[in-house]
Amino acid sequence: VIGIMGIEMAGGVYCPLSPRDPQHRLYALTQQTQSRLVLLHHLTKVKFYLNIVVLDIDSILNISNMDNKVNNNCFSSVKVKGKEIAYIIFTSGSTGTPKAVQVRHKNFIDCIHSFIYINLFNKNDTVIQIARCSFDIHVQEILGTLLAGGTLVMLHQGGNIDFDYLAKVFENKQITYITAVPSILHIFFTSIQQNKNMKAVKYLRSLCGGGE
Repeated sequence: VIGIMGIEMAGGVYCPLSPRDPQHRLYALTQQTQSRLVLLHHLTKVKFYLNIVVLDIDSILNISNMDNKVNNNCFSSVKVKGKEIAYIIFTSGSTGTPKAVQVRHKNFIDCIHSFIYINLFNKNDTVIQIARCSFDIHVQEILGTLLAGGTLVMLHQGGNIDFDYLAKVFENKQITYITAVPSILHIFFTSIQQNKNMKAVKYLRSLCGGGE
């Protein structure tokens, strides 16, 4: 989340890469986007070739001598235009070579505004982050929630398919909004119904399903 926000606030273009992908695919995607920098952490260091410039986010977050003159009310003075690219998402490549889809700031903001307008989610919602980073819906879950002023809940690794854990998160964090593909929604709601645990979703007020 910090990485995504930092890239956007600096006026950069965000392009997620999945650590599940093989090394040769990751290399090909960085070459296709002509990425100047890959942001990673201790679990993903080994996924990239030595000739790619990388930055370990863990080392940044551990810096203790940060400038105390930073104005926390104005993190960035960078101005971006609606026509500029906000992020790039690659297609699955099921029909051949993965294709880079460029999403502009205006497109993304208009999309989020439309969701807020129809009250799909709003500043009072608590949103759970389900999608993998290789699917563009994760940008809506993360940045869309924060732009709307809502509360974002992140899962531990593999938590989106651990349905007992997911049910506990729903109840304990009082989740009010979720967006996911139909297969995940079907399995999750079947699971809580079979376990007679419908109270897990008693706070849920809005649901969005799509994809596949």
